[in-house]
Amino acid sequence: MREKILGMLRSRDGRDSLLTYVAEGLAMVGMVLAYRLAAMEGRHDLDLYVVVRRSVSFMFPLLLLGAMVGITRFVAMKSRPEERRRFLIASLYWVIPLCGAVFLIGVLFPEEISWVVFGSGSEKDLVPPLALMIASIALYGLGYSFLRGQRQLVPANSIQVLALAVVPCLAFFLSHDLVTVCWGTGLAWLAIAVFAMLPGLSGPPPGSCAKERGELLRYGLPRVPGDMALGALLTLPVYVVARTHGLSASGEIGFGCTLLNLAAALFSPLALILLPASASQLASGDHAGLSARIGKLTWMALAACGVITLVFELAADPILHIYLGENYKDYVAVSRVIFLGAIPFGFFVGLRSVLDAYYHTPRNGINLTTALMILLVGSAIHFVIPTPVMFVAGVLLVSLTYLGWATWRDIRFVQTELARLVDRPSHALNIVVVIPAPEGSGAYPLAYAQANALARDHGATVTYFHLNSRTSPLVLLAARRRFKALLKTARPDVVLVYYGSVSALFTVLSSSVPVVVSFLGDDLDRSSVSGVARPFVGGLFSQIAAFFAAGLICTTDQLRDHLWWRRNEVVVMRLHDDPSHNATAAMAHLRAVAFHVPNGTMT
Repeated sequence: MREKILGMLRSRDGRDSLLTYVAEGLAMVGMVLAYRLAAMEGRHDLDLYVVVRRSVSFMFPLLLLGAMVGITRFVAMKSRPEERRRFLIASLYWVIPLCGAVFLIGVLFPEEISWVVFGSGSEKDLVPPLALMIASIALYGLGYSFLRGQRQLVPANSIQVLALAVVPCLAFFLSHDLVTVCWGTGLAWLAIAVFAMLPGLSGPPPGSCAKERGELLRYGLPRVPGDMALGALLTLPVYVVARTHGLSASGEIGFGCTLLNLAAALFSPLALILLPASASQLASGDHAGLSARIGKLTWMALAACGVITLVFELAADPILHIYLGENYKDYVAVSRVIFLGAIPFGFFVGLRSVLDAYYHTPRNGINLTTALMILLVGSAIHFVIPTPVMFVAGVLLVSLTYLGWATWRDIRFVQTELARLVDRPSHALNIVVVIPAPEGSGAYPLAYAQANALARDHGATVTYFHLNSRTSPLVLLAARRRFKALLKTARPDVVLVYYGSVSALFTVLSSSVPVVVSFLGDDLDRSSVSGVARPFVGGLFSQIAAFFAAGLICTTDQLRDHLWWRRNEVVVMRLHDDPSHNATAAMAHLRAVAFHVPNGTMT
């Protein structure tokens, strides 16, 4: 055992894990102490502080548009400092204006926001500092994620402890007024954010950040609904109960959610370490190593979640008595019910980074959105049929249980995919080709010729999917079910869709694997398309598909110029009567997209 521990400490991953666990542990202790200090000011202040912190957790991810996960992932995949800096600068293009807008709204409409958040307009003085806290922690999140992507663990963990543990506690020590505490916390978070980002912003200009801005938005925007759903899962019950049972009851629900968040924080180091590590392993082709890592951490996370839940359920009374003092009894029953969700929610928090690293599509976001739908249905029932606070706690538990199960299901699928990649020949590529015409129609002969050349000349496995209609919603819905079933059975590395417009947008929105769009002519150049609405709508569909696609091919330079964005990322590849003419270039681009590497480095 001693040798294993020493061996872990000698490795970079071992040291990273230890540093991160220590930092997250200290941050959790600091958060626990902050709530204890709030409780010492009285139950009313504790309930208000609980709602404030839950609101901060709910809102700040919306300002980032998925940039926290995106920066860590992309920076970990880059080696040159100027490339990494461009991602940080690119994210600030939208985060700073959104942060400014949130603060301005909080200053201009304090009473209206107080009514939504606290259940009445009487807490309007808390709204401006709340808005500052939301904006500041969003900016802090960018700096922290940038440091983690570079694997600068010492400064990243240091500012984590400072921001989440030291600052809130220090604010309560310096003032007994909750409004002042919130102002001080927000200003301190803003100062830490500037300090964290300053090294990344200093130095000579790194050049245009348009490409990096596009990559971050393409990766992050589809994840925004999931970020909203994650915040809403642990915050919406607080707002719902505030409307039906008042501030005290909402504080009880909010405190239960806070305990759940604190328990899940034990597993956040797994997510923090797994995202850059998993992204690096995927980029380097270490599928066996990543699979082994996932398997080990899966069982560790489940075991730890079970132990934590059992301890709390058996000792909730003394734990909360020590934590909250004499007012603890009002919080015990609801906290016990909500804390049963520690097993599924802790597992989700610990392993979600694997899905963020592996999938181009927001797999976690899909699972979170479904869990939120369950919660919304239960909340609607609570509004229509008078039910006790415990009903809302039970609905939240059901939602979290679904989230944990869905994460387990997807993690198991990723492991089977990694095993498949390990066992197959290194040069092989599995491609699904989408043709926007019925099978046997004779349309797109050059597309068929090129796809067949990929199989004949380069050993690719090519499976065709035919889109029988591009105008009928019912046919498209049926086609989506067929396409999803094909992806499960064929298990492709990449999807290649010929022609833009409806077919490209359909594929981008339906595929769970990377999509390369091959634009052929009037799908981008709409000058020859007849009608009034049809040229605009079809062209708009092409542009949206181009924005979210993992790779782009155009047949001419002139066609590429019709794109609104990403022109410098397009591979120009003419379709020839001789299909072997450009099959090598097409294969290189498809492999680069499929295996997360710069185009042209894999052949």
